[in-house]
Amino acid sequence: MERSAVDTSVDPAAAGGVPADGATVAAVLAVKSLRQAKSRLAATLWDSRATDRPGVRGSLVLAMFLDTVEALRGAGVTRIVVVSPDAEVLAAARRSGTRGLPESASPRAGSESGLNTAFGHGARWVRRTWPDSGRLLFVQADLPAATSTSFREVLAETPSDAPSFVTDRDGTGTVLLHGAVAPGDPVEAAPRFGPGSASAHREVGAVELDPAHRRWLDLRTDVDTATDLATARQLGLGPHTTRALRDI
Repeated sequence: MERSAVDTSVDPAAAGGVPADGATVAAVLAVKSLRQAKSRLAATLWDSRATDRPGVRGSLVLAMFLDTVEALRGAGVTRIVVVSPDAEVLAAARRSGTRGLPESASPRAGSESGLNTAFGHGARWVRRTWPDSGRLLFVQADLPAATSTSFREVLAETPSDAPSFVTDRDGTGTVLLHGAVAPGDPVEAAPRFGPGSASAHREVGAVELDPAHRRWLDLRTDVDTATDLATARQLGLGPHTTRALRDI
């Protein structure tokens, strides 16, 4: 099942494609090297190493990233930066109108996950480059079923006085972390992505949006396994992921 790249059923301005306080939003995504990304997905999606060619897997990773970006953009988020060590990802980001930021080593890289290091790098860049951004979203880059409607609703419900987050389908991981950016805030220290990240974000005071997990299944479906991909397919994949799977 394929969905439109941008959900046009609701007007972004009418739906409040910005937080209730009208703050300008910037989003940070992070993508691994395409040759290394999604090894768990490859292990469950393909039956043999001969079928799991890095170029094939990389095209699917890149497609999911592009669909995530288009859903964000459809929600009115136009300031988007992706952090990656992969030149192909950065080139695709530039072609899509997204800022591509080469991943840099962090002196604290040994004490935090590579994903959080990349998010922190992107957050610092946002603060320098778009200093008038009042809100910051850290978004997983593998949300091929996410719709602009869900992103708009999340933005409209984010509190202005506390960080907030949305969990994945099983409630243990995090697909989106939101925070207000104020002078002096250590924005790069906010993300706690990785195993058990939902608990980690609660422990630092972030508010869980929709804790009953009744809404935004499309947004909660990050893709790490073949089962995740099947769920995303049922919900409706973005056009980039649909084309990539046809090619595969």
